[in-house]
Amino acid sequence: MSVDLEVRASAAIVTMNWPERRNALDPERATEVAGAIGEAASLDVAAVVVTGNGAFCSGGDLRYFAALAATATPEDVADQVYGRVQALTRALRDSPLPTIAAVDGAAVGLGLDLALSTDQRFAGPRAAFVQGWGALGLIHGTAGFAFLERERPGVAWRLLATQERVDREAAVELGIAERGEPTALEAAVERAGRLAALPRATREAYVSLAREVRWPSDDYFRRCADVQSRLLVSEEFQTAAARVLA
Repeated sequence: MSVDLEVRASAAIVTMNWPERRNALDPERATEVAGAIGEAASLDVAAVVVTGNGAFCSGGDLRYFAALAATATPEDVADQVYGRVQALTRALRDSPLPTIAAVDGAAVGLGLDLALSTDQRFAGPRAAFVQGWGALGLIHGTAGFAFLERERPGVAWRLLATQERVDREAAVELGIAERGEPTALEAAVERAGRLAALPRATREAYVSLAREVRWPSDDYFRRCADVQSRLLVSEEFQTAAARVLA
């Protein structure tokens, strides 16, 4: 495994640790991260923090998905996306503890979705958020567009249209994240410490009620997987992926 789990003060920190891949995720790696989040959520801490070594997460492993889409049926791809990659965000949904993304590098595509699916986000000095999916002719396979549109109506459409690289200051201005100083990880650990002052039952009640407000339905996730699978096997995606991988 290349996912690290450590307890620091009141936080269980899950660190994606594939720096040579900028923490790009395929289904196997997504499953590892989901397992670590589940383990972290079972510990006697106040919050689960998700971060990455180097990049936060540069998205789905494009080379893997391009190869899969070249030979698989839409049904096969949907099973991979919904069954394994989406398990990553479902692990965050099922955590009884508040979840925090500490973004101290790039969060692109799936990485942006992952950050948005946490309850709270901090952006460090090197943070960069990019929608990413649209540029490849794809959608938000793990529901990032929906998370953002519910919280900040219109921002998701702006990022889709511009594909801009949103740095820390812009992310704070757009309401995507809070400013993490001196780093996002240190800010997240500090936040966990403040949450630890609340009674456990109170924290869990806030978590449960907040998830009801912002979390898309299982049917929505299933529809995302179905649409994404058809787009992944399209000629347009194959052309876009070949261009990027060249």
